[in-house]
Amino acid sequence: MKKAATIIFIILILLPMLFYLNPFTWGMRRVPHYEASRKTNNLLYDLNKKYNYQMKIGDVTDTLWYFRDLKHKKVTKLENFELILHTEKYSLPDLKNIENYIKDFNSNFEHKKYFDSLKVVVNYDSIIYKTKLR
Repeated sequence: MKKAATIIFIILILLPMLFYLNPFTWGMRRVPHYEASRKTNNLLYDLNKKYNYQMKIGDVTDTLWYFRDLKHKKVTKLENFELILHTEKYSLPDLKNIENYIKDFNSNFEHKKYFDSLKVVVNYDSIIYKTKLR
């Protein structure tokens, strides 16, 4: 009798714990962190060298989960692809050069279909240029 009560008690405690504490049951996922591909890194390096800028990738939702959700049409709104321009001075750089930089980036970017627009932020402060990727 004690063994049966112990087994029932364990089942009543462990099964709900396995269900409620399982992160995949609730849809919890890793914190989004963009890891650029080799082609994207090379593209940024070449464009930074060509235009003499220090452009880096900003806060982008680009994970395997985001790509899978887009493939299965679970995402209703696409995200922006953000580039951050670091300048030593707090003045705005030449907008025409930034526009040319973005056109070159847009023509060679391999993940266009995963993002709706591309924006450039200067020193985490102001949006300089925003364009459609699709």
